[in-house]
Amino acid sequence: MSAGADRLRPEWTALPLVLRARIVDVIGGRFVRDEPAQSGFSASYAGVVTTTKGKAFVKACARDWHPDSLHFLRTEMQVLATLPPTVAPAVLGEVDETAGSALVLEAIDGHHPGSPWSADDLHSIAATLRIVASTKAPLDLPDAADSMSDFTRWEDISLDERLLAGLPAMVRGRMTDLLRMEQDFRAAVSGDVIAHDDVRADNVLISDGHARFVDWPHARRGAPWIDLPCLLPSVEASGGPACEEAWPLFEEHGAPPVQDMLPVISGFASYLWFAQAQPEIPQLPGLRAFQRAQAGPALRWLAALLQVQERAASR
Repeated sequence: MSAGADRLRPEWTALPLVLRARIVDVIGGRFVRDEPAQSGFSASYAGVVTTTKGKAFVKACARDWHPDSLHFLRTEMQVLATLPPTVAPAVLGEVDETAGSALVLEAIDGHHPGSPWSADDLHSIAATLRIVASTKAPLDLPDAADSMSDFTRWEDISLDERLLAGLPAMVRGRMTDLLRMEQDFRAAVSGDVIAHDDVRADNVLISDGHARFVDWPHARRGAPWIDLPCLLPSVEASGGPACEEAWPLFEEHGAPPVQDMLPVISGFASYLWFAQAQPEIPQLPGLRAFQRAQAGPALRWLAALLQVQERAASR
C-alpha cells in the first residue's frame, strides 16, 4: 500500500513569488534549495526548504489551487499552536497572504515507520498516542461526535447491493447489529481530549525512539484513543502486524480493551468501505486505492471481533 497519493505535488517554483519570498524571510538567509515531499493527499506544496541560515519543512498553497487544501493548511496553523511540543513539530512561522498561505515548521530529522514495521516503532507511536489521548482539546476544535458523520455509513451500505455483496459474509450477516451499533458511535467518540484523526505512517516521524505526528488539519475534540482504531488497518495494509495482534502492544501504553472501541472500529470500517467506492477526486489521485487497501484489513478485523462477540453472547 502506498502511503500517499500516486502523483507529484506542485513544485516550489509553482508557488507565487511573493509567497516564496515570505517563506524564505521566516527561515532567514537566501534560498539554496528545496527537497519536495511527494506523499500524502493534499494539492499543496510540501518539502524541506534550505537557506543560507537553516532549513524548515514548508507546507504552502496558492490561493487559486485546491480550495480544500488551502482551508486545511489554515486550520492546521490554528491546531499546532495548541499542541504540546512533544507530539508535533515546532512552528517556526506562518504566512497568510492574498497570494496564498504557508506553514513553516521545524524540519525533523527522523524516519517514517513501516519499512518494515517494527515493535520499537509501534511502541514509539503508542507512547505519543498516550500523550495525545490525555491532552485537553481546545474548545474551538470540531466535536468528534458532530464532525465524524462520515464514519456512520452502514445505513448507506445496507441500501447498496454492490457494496453489500463485497462485504465478508460475517459482516454482511450482522448488518442489523451493525446498524444498531452505529447508534452508539456518537457516545463512543465523545470526549474532551484532542484526536489527530489521520495517524498513519507518512504522518509519523520517529527520531531517537520518539514519535511525533505531522499533518494536523483534521484534529478534533473527542474520546481518548479514537486514533488507534483508524491507525491499525493502515499498519496491517502496509505489511505490519494484524490489527488484533498489534492492539495488545498499545494496551501496554494505556489503550482500552479492544471491545470497548468496537463502535469506532465498526464506524471506520464502514467509512473505508463506502469511501473507496466513490468517484475519484481529480486533485487527489490514489486516494480511493489507498482507502480500498485499508478497507480489507478493517473489515477482516471487524468480522473477527464480531465472531468473538457472538461466541461470548452464546455462553
